[in-house]
Amino acid sequence: MLLIEYLEDAAQKIREHTEKLRTLDKQYRHYYDRDIRREMTVIQKEIKRIKGDVKYELLLNLEEFRYLHKYFPELLQTFMEDEHIGPVLRKKAWLLDFKPAEGKEAAIKLAKLKRMRMQLREARKTLGGWVGTVEARAFVATYPALKGYMKEDLEKDEAIELLKKTDRELRKQGWLLLISDSLIKIPIMKFMNRIQMLRSNELMAIGQFQRSKGKGTVKETQAQRRLEEISRKKEHYENVLKQILLSNPSYLRMLKRKDSWISRERKTAFQKFIRTITPHKVKERAWLNEMNKKLEE
Repeated sequence: MLLIEYLEDAAQKIREHTEKLRTLDKQYRHYYDRDIRREMTVIQKEIKRIKGDVKYELLLNLEEFRYLHKYFPELLQTFMEDEHIGPVLRKKAWLLDFKPAEGKEAAIKLAKLKRMRMQLREARKTLGGWVGTVEARAFVATYPALKGYMKEDLEKDEAIELLKKTDRELRKQGWLLLISDSLIKIPIMKFMNRIQMLRSNELMAIGQFQRSKGKGTVKETQAQRRLEEISRKKEHYENVLKQILLSNPSYLRMLKRKDSWISRERKTAFQKFIRTITPHKVKERAWLNEMNKKLEE
């Protein structure tokens, strides 16, 4: 299935659920029926699930997503502007700007971005006690990281919002560097270490939960809650690491090729982890032919 076919299907499902949700909302406002409210909650969860699936599908098909951007930008823009699927696509659109960076160049750029973000944090502190209009020229002179971002005088609240927006932009630029071949090991090691620590904590929490059974409701409940919290954190970091690896599919494939040469006895936790993640490979010419046939229908 082509990515655009998947997106069309997902958009239709979200559209149908959203329309049903709007109908139920009108009914609920009139009757205040609990059953209607419960049905609305179920539909909201389903919409959230579909959007989550779309985000992951985009990562699995990142090469095709980038080919859409390269060869069919107007078509992709149509999806981006769709009321239902557009917000999901726009959240991952920053990955379309990825360009491989050499080790030294990437490290220099990343260090510069870190300094710029530090400046923004200092600027936020300065604005904390600010009174009156923020003059762009003077403020940018004090905090050069804002050059090109702060172009006119702003009120305090507007300036704070601009700083937040600028920081988000710099953060995305930083991640585009961190997922390059030369730097991606940094976030991989960071999150894999967290996952390993949480896996160890989870085993201990399971033991504590088992021992707490039959020793009082309070202790058992506390042990269960701790286990659930650790498991949620572990799952969160596993998802983050999956997203990082899928953000550079060629690097992930290289890791998996290396992994195939290693015997089972020598496999590390990370090697076992990457075996569960397989980005979809796209043959550019064949994909273009299939896309053109699809658009001619």
